[in-house]
This record gives sequence, C-alpha cells and structure tokens, in this order.
Amino acid sequence: MPDVNLNGSGDIPLHEQVYQKIRRNLIAGQFQPGEAVTLRGLASQLGTSAMPVREALRRLVAERALDLGPNRTAGVPIVTSAKYAEICEVRIALEGLAAEKAARLIADSEIGRIGDLCAEVSAAADRHDAPTYFAKNQEMHFSVYRAARSPLLLDMIEGIWLRVGPTLNYLFHDIRFAGRAAATNMPIVDALRLGKGSAAREAVAHDIFHAMVWLVQHLPQSDHQANTGRAAHK
Repeated sequence: MPDVNLNGSGDIPLHEQVYQKIRRNLIAGQFQPGEAVTLRGLASQLGTSAMPVREALRRLVAERALDLGPNRTAGVPIVTSAKYAEICEVRIALEGLAAEKAARLIADSEIGRIGDLCAEVSAAADRHDAPTYFAKNQEMHFSVYRAARSPLLLDMIEGIWLRVGPTLNYLFHDIRFAGRAAATNMPIVDALRLGKGSAAREAVAHDIFHAMVWLVQHLPQSDHQANTGRAAHK
C-alpha cells in the first residue's frame, strides 16, 4: 500500500481530494498489479471516513483503473501481454501526437528541464535506482505532453497511464531494461530542440514500442494466468 495521506485543502471537496490522490498514485505506479485495495484500508491510510473512499473507488472502477472485487474490495488489474500491446497502440497515437504538437509550442526553458530529466533518468539507471528511474522517466514524458498545450489530450494520456502505471512500475524495477530504455529518451529531446514535430512523434513511438517488445515477454499471456497472479497477491 503506498503513502496516500492527504494534504488538506478547504477549496477542494474531500471526495475529490481522495479520488485525485488515489488516481495520482495509480498513474505513478505506487500500487502493485493484482494488489487488493480495501475500503477500510484506504480510509485508514487517508485518515478519512469510508464514504469519500467508496466514491473514489466507484469512479476508478468505472474508468477501468481498478477491478471490482467482493466484500467492498477492488483490485489493481493485471494486464496481459495482448492487452498491453493494444494499449501501446493507443499510447503511440496519443503520446506521439502530443510530442508533435509540443515540438511546435515548447519553450526553451521547458526543453532545458526535459533535458535535465533525461539525464536524471540515465543516472538513475546507471546506479540501479529503479524507483527514481521510473519517477523521473514519467516526469520527463509528462513534461513533453504538457508542452502540447492541450488539456484534453493530456487528460486522455493520463487515462491510459492510469491503467498501466502499476504494470510499468512493477516491470521497470528490472534495471536491465531500465538501462536500455533510458537511451530511447534522448532522441525525443533532440527532436524538441530542433522543433521537428514528425521526428518527435517518431521518437516517442520508438520509445513506447521498444519498451513494449521487452515488457510483453514478462506479462501473463492469458486472463487465466492473470487471475492466477491476482490470487497470489491476496
């Protein structure tokens, strides 16, 4: 269970704070694939009543970020190799478009920050620091997508990461992959610096495809295998 404590805000309703916090933690991969998420457990972690947690879980189940389980539980989905390949097709389309738009609109200061994050990703891989690698890699990619200046497109990309964040984080802890994956980030930065939209789109597509080829080898091949893995997490 990740740290999900809330930072109080009088301007945002409690149920929305709870939803956004759990959502951010799913995108960040702070839950494990197959992990059971209980109403009581989350309410205790958040220091709140069950009602806002129940509403948050209902919304996340509707978004297919969580699977509905028995006895007021929800489960983090275990993604099969076929489902992940399908998701990557959508990611390539959406994230590639965001990178292409970003290349035309991004500010020099943003490119500098993205370049710094790219270096931090590589450094984390070199020192076998998988948690930092995943966090900085995600921050780098979303810095690119925010530079597209398209809130709707960013929301759609977040919706996809909401469904695969736990799987990506779980698998990226194999630092052998992280070391190879870090090298695919630099062409994205280079394309942004040159303002070449088509090259930025291609670089993002290559980055996602490169990760997919490796990751699908380590995912369950069928729903039966996924259900077996889910049972092992209970």
